[in-house]
Amino acid sequence: MTDPAAVENSRRQWPQLDYADTAEEAAERADAVLVLTEWKQYRQLDPVVFGDVVAQKRVLDGRNALDREAWTAAGWTYRALGRRAG
Repeated sequence: MTDPAAVENSRRQWPQLDYADTAEEAAERADAVLVLTEWKQYRQLDPVVFGDVVAQKRVLDGRNALDREAWTAAGWTYRALGRRAG
């Protein structure tokens, strides 16, 4: 998990969880990426470069914050809450 606004409070509350300082660190070898906030650093991720970090290029955009066309063009399976696939 990573979230620039919440990670420090979360570490105090739930120290048993794993935390990361960057999206790249959090997604390393991940089979799926969940984007659940609209922070600028997540909206501006380069899907091509970010794809080198993960095990599987699967993203669930829970905030409709990512550019679907850019992510699918980079080979990602892209799903967004409230959007039809396609």
